[in-house]
Amino acid sequence: MQDGEIFVEASSLWKNRSFLLLWLAQLTANIGDQCYSFALLWYLLQATQSGTVLSLLAIPEMTAGLIFYLVGGVLADRFNPRSLMVGADLARIFIAVLVGIMAAMSVKQFAFFLAAQFLIGVFSSLFHPARTVALKAIVPVDQLSRSNAILDTTFRTVRIAAPMTIGVAAAWLPLSSLFFINAFTYLLSACFLYALGRIPRSQTLEAGRLTAGQYFRDIGSGIQELRSKRLLFIILLFSNSGFLVWQVCWNVGFPFLANGMGQGDGSVLAVLIGSYGVGNLFGSLYMARLHYQRHLLIVLFGWLVQAIGFLLLTMGPSFHWLAFLAAGIAGIGGPLIGIPAVTAIQTKAVDSHTGKVYALHMLMFTVFSMISSSMGALWLGKWRVEQLFLVSGLFLTIMCAIGFAIERKAKQQQHQTHSA
Repeated sequence: MQDGEIFVEASSLWKNRSFLLLWLAQLTANIGDQCYSFALLWYLLQATQSGTVLSLLAIPEMTAGLIFYLVGGVLADRFNPRSLMVGADLARIFIAVLVGIMAAMSVKQFAFFLAAQFLIGVFSSLFHPARTVALKAIVPVDQLSRSNAILDTTFRTVRIAAPMTIGVAAAWLPLSSLFFINAFTYLLSACFLYALGRIPRSQTLEAGRLTAGQYFRDIGSGIQELRSKRLLFIILLFSNSGFLVWQVCWNVGFPFLANGMGQGDGSVLAVLIGSYGVGNLFGSLYMARLHYQRHLLIVLFGWLVQAIGFLLLTMGPSFHWLAFLAAGIAGIGGPLIGIPAVTAIQTKAVDSHTGKVYALHMLMFTVFSMISSSMGALWLGKWRVEQLFLVSGLFLTIMCAIGFAIERKAKQQQHQTHSA
């Protein structure tokens, strides 16, 4: 056994009790998250009848990520990740219950729900770096990619399957009850995480009281870790750069394309999103079986698949069947981008900086996504949707070409180093 790791002799991840508990925690929390999202969107739609209100819901959570992801990364590297995850779940129980009570009382003040979204973002920003660190501690290094793929597959499967069940439940139960169901799933998640026991950490990790000065020194050491691991920085840069166009395609391109295809029929958008989700699921299942060491190469292939899907979507208004196929193709690329990036962090960053590097990764994602959303506001109504997908697909293709050249050069340098 290595320091900071809980290993089992069995080759199967499912015989690893710690991984199974972490997986059960995610499964239950993911189901609850779908209940919360469905209930919140539907409640606010009925209460406000405003698309603008719904579009603003994502802003507080993204803002919280910008502010607190680094906090979560520092805490995950200094303290026991199980305690942080359990604490985040307990806090989210309180928020879900409070929102459920407000919904049951027919409270319609939008500011309250924005504040709740901000708090959800805060505790999610504390949870995810801790989970990344915990997974590194309980799974052998050679199984990290597969474990990340299993967690990703679980998330995407729930996102596809849960809405149908939730929709049926919402027809029989008060809408506010879905918030309480979410709170119960967080409670289950907290129980599974608590059952993990104390997760051993490397002796090189610091603990104890965290002062403001130490906090900023910790962030500086995380940045220095990325500077010293040039390949890891490049992997994270390319895994996030594509979101400069992906976010606007998702938030603007897909709805506008569906509206043009269906002439106002909202079910077309649901099928497009569903096709993308099915592609995601296939991508996750593929990653669960793939053995690789060249993380950047897989990331670039993921974006290239996305680019092919976006370019095919330019013909969606003329050939509707092709639009659904193209959405599925684009969806396959998602897991090929996200899973190798997280695995690279867990395998290339040292134990004392894993949480902070993951937080920096998520900070990059948030910044690129917010820039993309801002560009979407400029593009909205000024470009035809075919042009949006065409430019986005070409951008991703050029980005991948540059990335492949860098990856090939890095591989050659590595080979020359080994030969010497």
